[in-house]
Amino acid sequence: MHFLFLAVFPVAALAALNGRCTGDQATGLWKADGICLTTTTCSNRGGKTKDGACPNDGNNIKCCVINESRNPCGVSSYCTWASNPCFLSGRRLTGFCPGPDNYSCCQYDGEKS
Repeated sequence: MHFLFLAVFPVAALAALNGRCTGDQATGLWKADGICLTTTTCSNRGGKTKDGACPNDGNNIKCCVINESRNPCGVSSYCTWASNPCFLSGRRLTGFCPGPDNYSCCQYDGEKS
C-alpha cells in the first residue's frame, strides 16, 4: 500500500488543464500568472503561450499568460491567480478570464470596465 501511495504522489505536483504552470520553463511571470490552457483557448483570449511549462499535458496544452496588453476586463487589466495580489491596489473581477474561479482578472485602481 505504501508503494502505491509513493508512486501516485508525484503526479499531484504536475500541471493540468486549467491549473498553474509548473514545468521547468514556468519562471517569473509564467509561474506567477500563467495557466495551462489549450492553445486555441489561449489564442482566442489574446494570450501568449510558452512550451515546457505544463509538463505531461497534451501537445495542444501550453502555459498561457493574458497580460495587460490584452486588457481582459477593461482598460489596464490582466489575468492572474486569486492568491496573487492585484497591482496598484487594483480590484479583482470574475468572469473575464478563462479557467477556474480562482483565476480572475485584476483591474488597476481607478479604472472602470
